[in-house]
Amino acid sequence: MNLQKRKLIEKLAKANPYLLEAGLANNLNKEQEKFHYKQDVNSTTSLGEEKRPISTKNHNNRVLKNANKLTSRLSKQKKTINDNPTDSNSGVLAEAIKEHDAGVKGNKQSVKNAYDQLKKLYEQHPNHKEIKAYFGSATSLIARDAHSVTDKMKFALEGLNLLDEVIESDSDCTVARFLRGHVAYRLPDLYFQRSKTAIEDFSYLVEVYEKNSTILNGDEYAEILKNLVEVYKRSNQTDIAKNYQEKLKAFKMLSNPSIKDTELDSEQDIDGQLETEGMTDEAISIYSKALNGTSDEVKEALDFFEVFVLTNASPEVEMYYIDLQSMLGRDSVNTYEMFGAAIKSMKAMDSLITEHPDLNELKLIRSRQSLRLPELFFRRAAIASADIECLMKNQEFLQEKGSETHHQLLFDLGIAYEKLGMIEKAKEAWAKLNNLNPSNDIQEKLQEKKEIYAYKKIDLRTLTVATKDKLYEKAKEMHLMGAKGCKDAAIQSLEAWEKARNAFPECETAQTYYAASVALMGKFANEPQEMFKDTIQGIKLLNESIQSDNPELKYLRGVIYQSLPEGFFHTSDKAIKDFKSVKSAYEQNLENPPITREQYLKLLYDLGHLYKKTSLVDLAKKTWSTLYKEDSESVYVARLKARGMTFE
Repeated sequence: MNLQKRKLIEKLAKANPYLLEAGLANNLNKEQEKFHYKQDVNSTTSLGEEKRPISTKNHNNRVLKNANKLTSRLSKQKKTINDNPTDSNSGVLAEAIKEHDAGVKGNKQSVKNAYDQLKKLYEQHPNHKEIKAYFGSATSLIARDAHSVTDKMKFALEGLNLLDEVIESDSDCTVARFLRGHVAYRLPDLYFQRSKTAIEDFSYLVEVYEKNSTILNGDEYAEILKNLVEVYKRSNQTDIAKNYQEKLKAFKMLSNPSIKDTELDSEQDIDGQLETEGMTDEAISIYSKALNGTSDEVKEALDFFEVFVLTNASPEVEMYYIDLQSMLGRDSVNTYEMFGAAIKSMKAMDSLITEHPDLNELKLIRSRQSLRLPELFFRRAAIASADIECLMKNQEFLQEKGSETHHQLLFDLGIAYEKLGMIEKAKEAWAKLNNLNPSNDIQEKLQEKKEIYAYKKIDLRTLTVATKDKLYEKAKEMHLMGAKGCKDAAIQSLEAWEKARNAFPECETAQTYYAASVALMGKFANEPQEMFKDTIQGIKLLNESIQSDNPELKYLRGVIYQSLPEGFFHTSDKAIKDFKSVKSAYEQNLENPPITREQYLKLLYDLGHLYKKTSLVDLAKKTWSTLYKEDSESVYVARLKARGMTFE
């Protein structure tokens, strides 16, 4: 045994001499001590008698005074339940407890069996504390497995009430303390605020155990210590959590002197992540579909998470749930709902991270949500950059998440810097990402960013109305680059098309591109009023500019309509109409198509998303199937596959 272990054991033994004796006993007779502490079957204290307070000024003295009495009672309990053939209910109760324990481990049928058996026993013996306590716990397990939120809340509260009543009638009932502590520990504090109850019950059991170790076996004591570590961490009481962590380590050394240092080092780190059940593969899959889907997927995900969050008391689950609520605003066509959902989610996320500042998963979710929000209104790019910078410093987290998440974080960091006007920092992040050999999708995005910032301003004096074709050609290139995100190109596009429009007032092409350039400037506005002014003016001009069935111009207008926030401008239906017209024109004139093949592929991709956004799911699938048949290797098909789309 090394010096570190010896000191910890000596420290624990000095504080709790009973524990040292218990540890040696556990080492020699571990199997003999593995029994469930049971309350006396013949104990029928009336619930109507005067209730004792759970906590009193002389609590510690009472615990010490009752320790030996508890030992005697528990010994009788075990014998009564297991060895007394004259008690007609002992066998039924023992079987019900067996089913209950199997249910705790996840067996849903055992939960139902235990609930039915204990309900009958409770109806026959309403004042029997052990039966009542186990019935309360079984009721809470019914809540865990229920499908509806209403049933979950109902059964959880009923179970807690039964357990509360037992402990109010007998605050030394260790069975009820053990069961209620675990029920309270499992319930999400967001809805039930029962962390204090779990702390009270587990602390009581630890204190009693350290006076007399026969009330629990070693595994149960270690489990309670671990639960105390986690519940204090959830309550942001790190110092107390650390104390219980040290107690747990010392107890494990005492129980198993041969334990290796590496095993101790692998124990939960209080300064690191909190170990909880957290997100399951199913929950992650449902969330991802909502993240990449429309309001229908978001509503389906919320239906799932409203139940899931009740049985998974994990901060990360709460964070995913909050993010889903923010997506309701993302997809809303109601401006009030859009802003309301965003603001509420922002505040909830910030509050959760303040409570759990060391949980990296929370920062990952918040950074993504911050970048989804329009920077012009919410100014969250600084939050996103800070979160991502923090995550990028944690190599263990990056390795755990894998290269895909690492690469996306680097790309998002560049986006955050870009939104903040820190272009050189953005370029640095993207250059670093480019050296990591990212996916084809990210490489396409990096190439686009490279083209945007490689743009060189054109001397517009060289473009005159005398050379109309050259003016139009260069002006279209400027507009395209502006649409990709280059502000300089957008400004020059507006200037060039204004020159063309003034020179050729009857030209539909000049009028339409000028209108599109006006609308495009809203994308680069510094204030909301400026954005609305430019965009509304551009939309008005677009609605008036196209008088023919020119596919090129309809495609241009459709792209503008499709890029606008639906909650503000309600242009999705107009975009669909234009894209359908262009699609038909392309497919009917393949020898001399009105748009390029690349534009056609992107049109199919975007049209599918517009259909899905407006709940026309069958049309979306049909459109994407056409895309797949046209080019199964395109980057757009790859993006759909990455989001879970399958093709026959």
